[in-house]
Amino acid sequence: MYLNLRRLMFTACLLFALTGGQFAFAQFNAPYTDSWIAYGKSYVKIGITKKGLHRISFASLPKTFSVGAPEKLQLWRRGKQVSIISTTNNEILFYAVPNDGARDSLLYRPTSARMNPYYSLYSDEEAYFLVNGDAAGNRAKVVNQAVDQKVAASVSHEELATTVLSKEYSLSTTSAVQKEFFNSYFEIGASRTGQTIKPGNVATENFALTNISDGLSNASIKMMVHGRSNLAHSIEVYVGKDANSLRLVNTINNYGFEGTEFTFKLLPADVDANKKGVLTLKIVGTERLNWFSLAYYSIGYNQQLDMTGLLTKEFRFGPANVVTNRLQIKGAPANATSLDISNTDDPIVVRGSYDNLMLPRTSGKAARLLVTNEIFTIAAEKMTEMSFKTYDAKSPNYIIITHKNLLDGVNQYAAYRASKEGGAFKPLIVDIADLYNQFNYGEPSPLAIKQFMAYMLGQGGKDKHLFLVGKSISANEKMIRELPLEVPTYGYPGSDALLVSGLLGEDKDIPLVPVGRLSAISNQQIVDYLTKVKDYEQNSAGDLGWRKNVLHLNGGKTLEEITQLRDLLGALVPDVTNGVVGGKVTPYVKKQAMAETEVVNITPDVNSGVGLITYFGHGSTVITDLDMGYVTDASRGYNNPKKYPMMYFNGCGVGNIFQNKFNPNPGASDRTTLSLDWLMAPNRGAIAIVANSFESFVSPAANYLDHLYSSMFVEPATVNLTIGQIQLAVAKKVISQSRDSYNVSNVHQSLLQGDPVLKLVTVDKPDYAVSASESITLNSQSKTINFDKSDSLRLNVVISNEGRFVKGQKVPVRFTYFGSKGNKVSSQTVSSFPYQDTLYAAFINSKDVQRIEVSIDPDHTISELNLRNNVAELELDWDFLADKFNFSSANNKDVTPPVLTVNFNGRMLNKQETIAPNPTISLYVQDDRQIFADTALVDVYIKRCADESCEFEKVAYASQNFTSDSINTHEFQLNLNTTDFPDGDYEILANARDLSGNISVQAYRMSFKISTEFVATRQMVVSPNPASTYVKFSVIADPKDTFATGRFLIYNQAGLLVEDKLTTISTSNFEWYWMPGSSTPAGLYAYKVVLSNDQTQASKTLSGKLVLIK
Repeated sequence: MYLNLRRLMFTACLLFALTGGQFAFAQFNAPYTDSWIAYGKSYVKIGITKKGLHRISFASLPKTFSVGAPEKLQLWRRGKQVSIISTTNNEILFYAVPNDGARDSLLYRPTSARMNPYYSLYSDEEAYFLVNGDAAGNRAKVVNQAVDQKVAASVSHEELATTVLSKEYSLSTTSAVQKEFFNSYFEIGASRTGQTIKPGNVATENFALTNISDGLSNASIKMMVHGRSNLAHSIEVYVGKDANSLRLVNTINNYGFEGTEFTFKLLPADVDANKKGVLTLKIVGTERLNWFSLAYYSIGYNQQLDMTGLLTKEFRFGPANVVTNRLQIKGAPANATSLDISNTDDPIVVRGSYDNLMLPRTSGKAARLLVTNEIFTIAAEKMTEMSFKTYDAKSPNYIIITHKNLLDGVNQYAAYRASKEGGAFKPLIVDIADLYNQFNYGEPSPLAIKQFMAYMLGQGGKDKHLFLVGKSISANEKMIRELPLEVPTYGYPGSDALLVSGLLGEDKDIPLVPVGRLSAISNQQIVDYLTKVKDYEQNSAGDLGWRKNVLHLNGGKTLEEITQLRDLLGALVPDVTNGVVGGKVTPYVKKQAMAETEVVNITPDVNSGVGLITYFGHGSTVITDLDMGYVTDASRGYNNPKKYPMMYFNGCGVGNIFQNKFNPNPGASDRTTLSLDWLMAPNRGAIAIVANSFESFVSPAANYLDHLYSSMFVEPATVNLTIGQIQLAVAKKVISQSRDSYNVSNVHQSLLQGDPVLKLVTVDKPDYAVSASESITLNSQSKTINFDKSDSLRLNVVISNEGRFVKGQKVPVRFTYFGSKGNKVSSQTVSSFPYQDTLYAAFINSKDVQRIEVSIDPDHTISELNLRNNVAELELDWDFLADKFNFSSANNKDVTPPVLTVNFNGRMLNKQETIAPNPTISLYVQDDRQIFADTALVDVYIKRCADESCEFEKVAYASQNFTSDSINTHEFQLNLNTTDFPDGDYEILANARDLSGNISVQAYRMSFKISTEFVATRQMVVSPNPASTYVKFSVIADPKDTFATGRFLIYNQAGLLVEDKLTTISTSNFEWYWMPGSSTPAGLYAYKVVLSNDQTQASKTLSGKLVLIK
């Protein structure tokens, strides 16, 4: 899904229609959903998946659960006590039903928008709780009313035969046609539904009626249809005996993807002699995308009271002004039980003879009677003994909700947050399974989190942060029933914000507390993220100036789009440069106006350190159209330990982490999402990400981003807040200004991935710095007069602010000139600056100054983050400087990257070349500065496939047989003697860096094949290459070959022969050394080895090139 670039312009009328503000929505207030619980008691949770009578033997209950006082056993469902039918005979007999999804209505707007009563969004299993109460438990009443012949006999009931279709989801995102706009809350009857019906096709349902009692004089069919495209739909409904005798009943008018209910009368002529018929629906018109589906249909008709051949039957009776029905039920099974289940939680046992069963009625109310001789025995695995925790709502201010499999990692994380270094928070760790039981009556649903947070905030105040640790799968087609090992988000598209919105009577669209999520699927991922958080908060990088660097990236498909998005980001630059961060913005703009993606290289920026990366453009879960790539993609070379940026993405679906995509394989359809990859990557990537969980529209996205930048960088009331609190402030501003649907959904779907208590990008104090390696420049009197002849000298000093920009601050700077004739001191005062400033000073050239020291705030009058970077010096050697015009400490800065050369078995490979198993891989690193043999300076990655079905894996030197050698002070060699390279396709990727951190300009990347059938015939191994003092030539020949001599010829770049040597060969493998003399210049040389059967006849020639360095 790509960024939607429509401009959003609304008339007042349309705005009113969109916002309305009249939704009926659930109140999440006291009394809380745990109010039914008797804390301190032991409960047994019972899972129910079938409707009917259930039996639990005392012996099957957990051994520690007491049944010593059966009369005190209580059964609870959804906060209400259920009347148990019997606790005699050492068993519990009760009536129960599976999960009907009724509580899902609290996730809809309005609640009445849940139109399909036959589908539960998350769970099929209903939870019942058994407990030993302090008082006697409720028991089902038993009625055995004498037969009253004065009451007219009832021989029929109102049968309701329902067929539910659930093949698809009405708002499917896997369909080629999707709703133009998605809210995160459920709406317009969204539910499972039948197969999509397209023009030219029909939905056909065959039905059969049984035991009709009145010739269908009062029969009807109720159905629900869903529109499945962004059009107005006219759906014709037909019914008849068969496909050739259909009558047009009516036309259902439906729009877009909404659900529509329709009821019509079923006529006697609509069924055949066997009471069978056909229901058919089809679309009117031929518009290609005019689609719909059927969700369910229910046929209501009067049916005889006849159970012949049945073990269970439910009889329905409509409201009537009677106090009793006398029922004459035929064919009731032997030993059947009759229950009045008009109130599911309070069944009544009805006894009597089935030829004249007296059913008490409540005047004006409907009634339902269950007759059954089936009893379902509850298996032991469906019962779990448990106790409910008492949560202290007042003390905790940092709440972590997770699941049982992640508790080890979460406990480590909470311990850090509780420490002084971690902020001295008061963490509370909550298992989501406990919340399901305690705050949602045992039913898995995001409502459990919402109800729990209502309790915590209502009883303990709102000064809290919520951190969700665990995955959530909210795409309906991918959801797993009962939400195992998930921490659920709210709705679809997923919204963590809605989990904490609308609580305690507050605004339904604005989160009440900050919330962030870490979609970890393992404890190791939590520990890895914790390491990054510690690095970030404890400034393991050693400086903070890198956080002031901001990258702006924008995509676009057309020139107009690219320009529009560039300008929107450009308008935010002053917030960064002039705000408290005082940062520097580097823009990256898509260069080509095209629908295809364009690769952008931000690796050098990221590796050097950036505080914020903001992207605005098209996107999906795995790519952005200005493609920065995955941080774990070895070919990109990302390596930013301890310098983790915050990332903000405006692009459709970039933040959609709710699609069950956690596969690291690059070629997999369920590949880990781009944003999750950046967040979860150990020791690199991002520290926090804000991105939209579904679609992005330009106007609301730009509006949100404008408020976010203002809140992060400009406004005094918010710049010091946590990122979670800043999000709350942004939400309030956006909603207060415009509550149109697009702004509201953008607030709901702006998902924070990462810890919400992080304080990102900005810091709380300034940090004035002068660099010892590049800040000070000494200039001669003029460009035409050198130092020796200059009467005066000019000094330029670049000072930077690596911390907060505090406007109006005065910064003292002292210059000290240390000379053989004494020291001189001068001072300046400069006004505070956001990022960087340059000071100028001049002094008489007495030629005795040996050292110049620049000291910022020498008397420590300013409170700074770091005082260690306040002093820099410039050493002066006048003999060296005499004929020069300028000199800088930056002259000594290492900015040249090393050169990396990779050989296999002593030579360079060609692409896709086949070699023998377990090659020796030699890596040569050459630099312009002194460098030592160190494996930490060379990263090697191997991919063991020829396509994208696998990914690069970093080679662990400890697991390989390797050697390292210093060739000279500027060059070293690593040799990997591989042992685990069998037949197959491979690709190698290698990077080198020098001691200053400069990375080789281009990574070495080569694909190759390995085969045991490969014979290393007449191979030439040349090492080292590049070389300096010697070169070893090794010839590996086929044992079948017999050579008598080898002639070695070496040519320089001009083609002149510089070495010619003839040697006798006694074996198939032999070596020869060339020792170039001191007079042999550095450069590129060509070599040729002529293998001969005798001294006159050439048979084979091997050639190649080598580099000689001095």
